[in-house]
Formats: sequence, C-alpha cells, structure tokens
Amino acid sequence: MKVAVSSTGSTLKDTVHTSFGRCDFFLMVDTETMQSSAVKNEFSGAATGAGTACAQVVFDHGAQAVISGQVGPNAFEVLEQGGIEIFLCPPGLSAEEAVGKHKEGTLRKMHITKF
Repeated sequence: MKVAVSSTGSTLKDTVHTSFGRCDFFLMVDTETMQSSAVKNEFSGAATGAGTACAQVVFDHGAQAVISGQVGPNAFEVLEQGGIEIFLCPPGLSAEEAVGKHKEGTLRKMHITKF
C-alpha cells in the first residue's frame, strides 16, 4: 500500500507535520518495502485552497491513504470522495514511526460527522 505522509522534511526520520495542507513535504511511502520519495508541497503558502490542492497531489501519486496531524474539512471531503483513508498522527512522531503505527492499526481514522 502507498501512503502519503505530511512531513516537516524529506526523509522518513523527519517529523509528521501537524497540518496536511501546510506541510513542507509529502512522503510517498510503500508500506511493504518502506521505500519513500519526497514531494515538495508547492501549496503550503497558498492563501486559500491548500488542502484541496494537496489532495490532488495525493491522487496524482497513487496514494491510498494519508497520515497527518490534521486535515481540514475541505481536503477531508475531497480525499474521502476519492476513496482515500485519512489517519491522524499524534504530535512528535517521525514519518517512519507513523507508518509503523499505521501498519499496526493503531492510528485513529479521521471521520467528520455531517448534520
């Protein structure tokens, strides 16, 4: 499975970023081999629409899940409609640790209740 991890840097040793749309990089990680590639987030400084633009990056790279500290409601809706699962990561974990927790099934899946 390929997961997109919002990250503060370009390696698996870097910390998971607290915000999906404002992260510095997305790490595209193959959970079987732990091979990763870094994609610079060109939208991190956008005035609006960063999250939805980042969702397109996730789709373009074929990820099936996202791991991040937080995902905004607009990005959540776009990702959910595209069949991408979103998992929330507690602060301070490295991308490598977060992927490990995802593989163990211990990350919380994000849900938004609509009224």
